[in-house]
Amino acid sequence: MTEILVVSISLIIFAFIIYSTYSAQNAKLAQKKKAFELKQAHMEKSKDKVRSEISLIEKEIARTEAKLNDLNQHWDDA
Repeated sequence: MTEILVVSISLIIFAFIIYSTYSAQNAKLAQKKKAFELKQAHMEKSKDKVRSEISLIEKEIARTEAKLNDLNQHWDDA
């Protein structure tokens, strides 16, 4: 009778250890997944900022080229 009790307790302890290990690994995986999602969102935001900066620079270049062309035309006419 005590042998069955010892075996039962051992199985319960073994099952708890397995569950704890699985639970810890699952929690680590969930944490890594969340960190990856946050990093990905940050990278998207950074890419959007860079695209915006590039767009502003391109517009500034176009305005400057237009002004230079106007000045060149003015000098050619004079």
